Amino acid sequence: MKVLRLSALIIGILPISSAAYFYEVKALRKWYPERGKYHYFIGYSDFHDKSSEANKKQLTHLDSILSNCDKSNTKIMVEDLSSPGAGGRMTCGRFLVNSRGGVLGGSANKYRDQGFDVENVEYRYCRVSALGPVLNNLTQNPHNFPSVTATSVMTLAQEVDAVMDDITTYNDGQLQKHYQQTMHPIKEQINKWKQKDCCDLNVAQYLMNESNQADRLDLLKHLLTFDSGLLDLKMVHTVVNSDKQFVIALSGGAHITRVSELLEAIGYENLYGTEVQFHKEYDLNKCLGSNIIDGSYCVRPEPIELDAISSLI
Repeated sequence: MKVLRLSALIIGILPISSAAYFYEVKALRKWYPERGKYHYFIGYSDFHDKSSEANKKQLTHLDSILSNCDKSNTKIMVEDLSSPGAGGRMTCGRFLVNSRGGVLGGSANKYRDQGFDVENVEYRYCRVSALGPVLNNLTQNPHNFPSVTATSVMTLAQEVDAVMDDITTYNDGQLQKHYQQTMHPIKEQINKWKQKDCCDLNVAQYLMNESNQADRLDLLKHLLTFDSGLLDLKMVHTVVNSDKQFVIALSGGAHITRVSELLEAIGYENLYGTEVQFHKEYDLNKCLGSNIIDGSYCVRPEPIELDAISSLI
C-alpha cells in the first residue's frame, strides 16, 4: 500500500478496492410519454481486484465507447473515493483516500473534465480512511495508524446521518416507502453507537473494545457495509431525476444489481444483461472481501468484454 504526503497524509484505499474490473453490464429502459422517448440506465458492475490485468484494457475500451456518446444527452454516475462526492467533499479532515489504479478511482474528475455531466454518489471518505489501514493490516494494533486514532466514531455517525438527512428530502413517488425501509436498520446502528456512548471514542478505541484480532475482520466488514443501501438510494434517485436520456453507472456490482431491481419495480424493463462467468480462486490472498468456502477457496467473477453494450450508447 503506497503512502504519500499531501499537506497531511494520503492513505491507500482498501485492498479490495484498490483496483477493479467490470464483470457484468445491465441495461434497462422505460418509456416516458411526456418526453416522447425511452430513458435508459446502463450499469457497469465492477469487482475489486488489485491484481487483475483486465483493468487497463477495460478502461481504455470504456473510454473509447464513451468518447462516441452524445455528452449533452448522457449522465455518468460513479462511486469514486478519489474525486469530490457528496457535498463536494473528498477528504476526512487532513486525510485523503487514494483509490486510483482501478476502473473507478478518479473517474468522476476524468469524465467531468471530458465534458460529461457527472454525479459521484460516494460519501464514505471518513469510513474508508479510518478502517482501510486496519483492514490492510489485521495483525497490527489499530492505534498504529494516524487516520484511525484521529477519526472519532461520532465523525462516522455524522457522515451517515448527513446522507440520510439528504435522502429524507427526496420526492420520488412510489420509491419513498423503500427509502424509509432501507434507512430504518441503518438508523438503528447509528443510534446504538450514540446510546453506548461510542461516539466519544476514536475508531481505534472502538475497534479494540468491540473486537479482538480473531474477529476484527467480521466487524470491519459490517462497519464497511451496514449502510450500503444508502448508496443504492442515491443512485436510483439520480437515475429517475435525470433529464438525460442515458444514465451510465460505474459502481460495485451489488449496487448495480439492487438499483436495477428498484428500477424494474417502478416500470423499467430489462433490455440487456451479460452473463456472469465465475471461477474458483484458491489463492486466499486474493479473497479478501470475498466469502471463503470450506477454508480453501472463494468464488470470483470473470472480466467481460465491453463490446456488447457499445452499440446501445
